[in-house]
Amino acid sequence: MATKIPAAVFALIAVLVPAARPDDGAEKCETIFVTPGEKSVDASLDACQGQGDVRESTDKHSAKRRRLFRSWLDMAEQVQADQPDWLSPLATTSGRLKQEFRYDIWEQPSANGNTTYQFSGNKGLEFITSSRTQLLLGVPTYTLVSPNGPPGGFGDLPLMLKVRISSAPRTEGNYLLTFILAATAPTGSHRYAVGDGVVTPTLALGKGWKRFAVQSTIGVNLPTGEAAKLGRQVLWNTAFQYQARWKLWPEVEANATFCETGKDAGDTQLFLTPGLGFGRLHLAGRFRFSSAVGMQIAATRLHTYNHRLMISTRVSF
Repeated sequence: MATKIPAAVFALIAVLVPAARPDDGAEKCETIFVTPGEKSVDASLDACQGQGDVRESTDKHSAKRRRLFRSWLDMAEQVQADQPDWLSPLATTSGRLKQEFRYDIWEQPSANGNTTYQFSGNKGLEFITSSRTQLLLGVPTYTLVSPNGPPGGFGDLPLMLKVRISSAPRTEGNYLLTFILAATAPTGSHRYAVGDGVVTPTLALGKGWKRFAVQSTIGVNLPTGEAAKLGRQVLWNTAFQYQARWKLWPEVEANATFCETGKDAGDTQLFLTPGLGFGRLHLAGRFRFSSAVGMQIAATRLHTYNHRLMISTRVSF
């Protein structure tokens, strides 16, 4: 009888205690009972130690990535502090190095009573890569002619590199000088794309006097193919801005294109662009919101469009 009772107890324990499963490794590591001389216990201890090492290594890598990301954000913040704090104009490319996502919408009258809408405006994500450089990964512009136009389609892919030559914040001179290398890759549909890549080296400069600022760029379009058809143009854009109250930035721009070669060789296209900017409004953390609205009005006989309404939204970080 005495031998049957322990046997019954062991049988009951075997039924009540669940069998170990493959995913119980972490729990097993916490409930190992060491019996001297058992090799299986030593192996289990080694496995637990290995799991601890993996977790520790993963935690270290995660912490390192967080430190690198934070260091990059801090570096970008310092880069932006070492330059003027002007708002980006509507059509003139700013020479400021920025951390910003920008999306523009354009609307303009077109033939046969239609209206042409362009979404993105060749803008996109701008991010600082070093103390003197910034990249733009643009969003191709989508063009839609409504209500009776041809099917819509995407334009070419915009890319841009900015290299800071010199700059100073408002308290130390309020100026900047930046080299810009813009380009478009021929990725768009045949109706709305150029058909070949275009490279546009540009020099951007700006100077501020208290609340007044002038930003200007001069560059040249250099097609990588079919130069006789596409032609070369010199682009000169200048924005006159004033920082008013309530975060408002009234501005007037002159946007000129001088056709050197191609079908319009010798002609000039000039737009005057009055506009109003707003910002930067704090959203949360490092995020700031700004916007601008204006209209491009043709001032010369040659113009490929007229009365283009421009609406721009930006989120900087």
